[in-house]
Amino acid sequence: MNDRLAAALHRIEDAVRPVRRRAASLWHRSRAGWSRLRRSHRARQAAVVAAIILLGTGAAAGGLALVGGTKADIGPFDTTVSLHPDLSGETVVTIPPLGDVIFDSHDGPVGLNLSLDSVDPIEAQDIINTPGGVTSASKSLASDVTDAVVRVVAEALAIVTLCGLLVGALAFRTMRRALLTGLTSLAVTAALMGYAATTMRPESISQPRYEGLLAYAPSVVGNAEDIAVNYEEYVANLQKFVTNISEFYALAMDMPQLGIQDDSIRVLHVSDIHLNPSAWHLMESVVDQFDIDAVADTGDMNDWGSEQEAEIFSRGVEQIDVPYVFVKGNHDSVTTVAALSAYDNVVVLDGEVQEIAGLRFGGVADPRFTPDKGAQPSSEYAQQMLTESGERLAQSITDAGGADVAMVHEPPMAVPLTGVVPLVLAGHTHERYVEDLGEGTTLMVEGSTGAAGLRNFQSEDPMRMEMDVLYFDPTTKALTAYDSISVGSGTETDVTLDRTVIPTEDQVNEAEIQNGTESTAPQSD
Repeated sequence: MNDRLAAALHRIEDAVRPVRRRAASLWHRSRAGWSRLRRSHRARQAAVVAAIILLGTGAAAGGLALVGGTKADIGPFDTTVSLHPDLSGETVVTIPPLGDVIFDSHDGPVGLNLSLDSVDPIEAQDIINTPGGVTSASKSLASDVTDAVVRVVAEALAIVTLCGLLVGALAFRTMRRALLTGLTSLAVTAALMGYAATTMRPESISQPRYEGLLAYAPSVVGNAEDIAVNYEEYVANLQKFVTNISEFYALAMDMPQLGIQDDSIRVLHVSDIHLNPSAWHLMESVVDQFDIDAVADTGDMNDWGSEQEAEIFSRGVEQIDVPYVFVKGNHDSVTTVAALSAYDNVVVLDGEVQEIAGLRFGGVADPRFTPDKGAQPSSEYAQQMLTESGERLAQSITDAGGADVAMVHEPPMAVPLTGVVPLVLAGHTHERYVEDLGEGTTLMVEGSTGAAGLRNFQSEDPMRMEMDVLYFDPTTKALTAYDSISVGSGTETDVTLDRTVIPTEDQVNEAEIQNGTESTAPQSD
């Protein structure tokens, strides 16, 4: 056995020996070649040049990513213009909090961002209301944009050059090579910007893509038939675009910032969706654009409360990435409630108080289920049912030690909550209004976020999709301001946004209610 094993090992060694010799020979030749290459002046120069190009290109990419925004006044707007690496090479105009207008303006790898940070409402109104104001303003808008872009390009070139110098100094530790690395970064960046400029598509100004609330109001950029065919017409369309944005702000965005803090608790109040799938997309946009902390839905998500409605339509709540607080409306059934309760982000309230997103919410279900108007109880009995439900919620809030917000579906349910809670949210009427109930309690009734659903097609005067963004002080929990959003439905495609700021002396919080302090609630404007 040992002889056989020894013979086998000998055969394997014989087979491996030639391979080992070839590998050793290859290793020796490689070492010799590398030694000759290292001794070659040209090879060393080529390696240094390659390293400079590689490091310079990397520094250009890194520097471009570090480029900050350039502040600029463009017409009535305070804007921030910035460049960034972008393979698609788009131009994005950000209009907070409405969304983005995106133009496929050029090829990458450099993108341009223009953010409208704020607007001077007086100057914007002057542009719109003064005879010849639009024409006069438009003459300077294009030059304002051009100046801003030139400044941000100059800043970008300076930053990438500095990055190249620093990288070169760290890598080579010689002034000459560091300078060459910086110049390489400058040349690469300039070449990329030059390429982007040569691929500019002027017609893109008339073919925008919208995101956020602007998806519902494309008319803000003017007539899409004005296709630009050269730079002059491109500038003219750019003037139209900025002017129309100015008009939109002047008419719908005269929004004072008083009462709005960076850490304000933001609640989106919706109601009466009535199976309108567009409402989910609109709510998703608002939640994202306004940085919403929670959604408060005061009922009537369905029409008939059927199992099919509940199962299929309630899936839209998965699009909402924040807590979704819900109270049942008179068109919602127990099946509706059960379907919604199955989602992790949904909180259904019915006679209890829960803390959500830093606020204490109390809510109660509508006691009625009346999808068929012909089967409604008598008005006296209906009123009694609504009052008793409101009283039940009032008692629950009192037992829980108070609440910041109460949620009901029908406005009569809010009456027993007078003096119990500072703010009551309701719906049902499909008409937005604000009412002072007295004793420091305000009732805010929401319009129909779903524009009344299918009923809207039966109306000669189409309803609008309505919702409100409520801002609460994070410390006192008092309502400080609210934005009323209205979106055209059907053939209408427009958005209006009005802000109401509540004076500090009129703000009411739960502690004041509990202590019996009265205050005059604000009225809608």
